[in-house]
Amino acid sequence: MTNTPNLALPYLAAAQAQKHVTVNEALGLIDALTQLAVNSVGTTSPPATPAEGERHLIGANATGAWFSWDDSIALFSSGAWLRLIPQPGWKAWDVSAGELLIWSGSAWGAYIPSLQNLAGVGIGTTSDATNKLVVSAIATLLNHAGNGHQLKINKAADTDTASLLFQTNWSGRAEMGTAGNDDFSIKVSADGSSFREGMRIDRNTGAVSFPSGMEPERHSVGSITKAGGPDWWGAVDPFTLSYSSSSQQALSQNRMFFMAFHVDRPIQLLGAFVSLNVASTTAGALLRCGIYKLGAPNGDLWDIGDRVADFGTLPADVADNKEFNLGTPQTITKGWYVTAMGVSGAGAYARYARWMTPGLTRFYPHSSGTSAYPQTVAPQVYLYASSSNAEITGGLPTSWTSNPVTTMTSTNNWVYQMVFPKWREV
Repeated sequence: MTNTPNLALPYLAAAQAQKHVTVNEALGLIDALTQLAVNSVGTTSPPATPAEGERHLIGANATGAWFSWDDSIALFSSGAWLRLIPQPGWKAWDVSAGELLIWSGSAWGAYIPSLQNLAGVGIGTTSDATNKLVVSAIATLLNHAGNGHQLKINKAADTDTASLLFQTNWSGRAEMGTAGNDDFSIKVSADGSSFREGMRIDRNTGAVSFPSGMEPERHSVGSITKAGGPDWWGAVDPFTLSYSSSSQQALSQNRMFFMAFHVDRPIQLLGAFVSLNVASTTAGALLRCGIYKLGAPNGDLWDIGDRVADFGTLPADVADNKEFNLGTPQTITKGWYVTAMGVSGAGAYARYARWMTPGLTRFYPHSSGTSAYPQTVAPQVYLYASSSNAEITGGLPTSWTSNPVTTMTSTNNWVYQMVFPKWREV
């Protein structure tokens, strides 16, 4: 072998005379190929007045002194053109275009380092073992290529998590995605460790639910002035507002009146309010109210479930706004409940308020048996029970042993709401 295998530099022969000739030739080639920068790319004919050491990447169908040198490197040295045949992996800097080229073995092309299977990428910062791609910038743009653009977040199994996490000072504050299942949910946190689920979309039906409820419209009941703070009176569900009516409802002696309502999230029960507009004519008459769970539907009637709170009694022989307060606030969970209210004496009237929504509709329990479901209807109904003296003077029982509840359409197509629970967020 008379030349090196990669750069084709000439070897010195044993006992060679004029050794400096061979050495100088090798040095010239090293000078030409080290930090290779070419004056042009794709040129097919030699320039008229080349400078010593000038280099070119020859294009196809070369002519003149470069004939048949296609894709080779032409070096002008000592007044003549010298052909340098590239090897796979050789790189050349295109001076005119400011671009790095690489010889693949068959063509010169722009050199792009491999971006596959990188250990991490940090843009404006440093990646780490968990965050393999990190961008520290004012904004990040993902633009379309064609008609649109998709950002895909994939997980291995439905019990895994695929989500977007929003942080404050590296502590989670909001998360959206499929976390632990395939329902889409949005969660928020005040401390980065305990999250409350605000919205959930069922993966099978597309139905939207609000596990933590929706912020209610907190309208005060007539004749009550709310002095600020977190407490409010009335319905829990946010679709309902209440306002006072000048009308009044006669309270039959020893008859309980009921109203079903829905609680859409865990919430704290503080008490209740009843406006007794006209006093009972019975001396020592008592007004009593409480809250029960709504039991199972029973034909056209409804059973009443377990008692949630017995607010006790207040005098009914004096007309006044009656405010009942629980000694210990009680947290109740999502579900259907029933307010209960009655008097032990005759002649009492309660001012009622109307629960309404845009469209004059409200949720109430409908149908019976396993087909029972909340339905939005108008006109509205309220629930009432037949006479039972023990329920008024003897206190509200822990549970009802019989079915006392039926429905009655209100005379003006509105709900007679006479007991307004008092609430506070948990």
